[in-house]
Amino acid sequence: GGKEEGEALRERICRHEAGHFLCGYLCGLPVKGYEVNGDTGVACVEFHTGGNADSKGELSNDDIAALAVVAMSGSVAEIMAYGKASGGENDLLELQNCFRRSEEFIGAAKQQDLTRWGALTSYNLIRNNFKRYEGLVEAFKEKRSLAECVAIIEGSTC
Repeated sequence: GGKEEGEALRERICRHEAGHFLCGYLCGLPVKGYEVNGDTGVACVEFHTGGNADSKGELSNDDIAALAVVAMSGSVAEIMAYGKASGGENDLLELQNCFRRSEEFIGAAKQQDLTRWGALTSYNLIRNNFKRYEGLVEAFKEKRSLAECVAIIEGSTC
């Protein structure tokens, strides 16, 4: 029925966004906030990345590397749970925008390498922190506070 499908979609979205949250946090990106819309089930994790850009708005190699991990982490989390990802197109578009803002030109081959590296790194981060990841998924489902989500990653409870 519609309610079961809605719950399954919400679960998938929470898994996707929890992957972003965990990997972004572990890569050192400060989490600005997250939200799972109760009506649509649409979730969004937002990071403070503006401070990383230089005066021209360009991103360093380290910034690009961290953002590649974050961009791939949602789809990787879905694949780990379901064997395939149904979301993630916007994440790839956002990663393309990051590549364009790089201090150094990043050609197609390097973009592909960074995307693959981001996927592998996010897989390893989620796998190596799986208990924290599952805790985040549950916290997202329960719409817990940002502080509570960070506490799950840090290994303390609020």
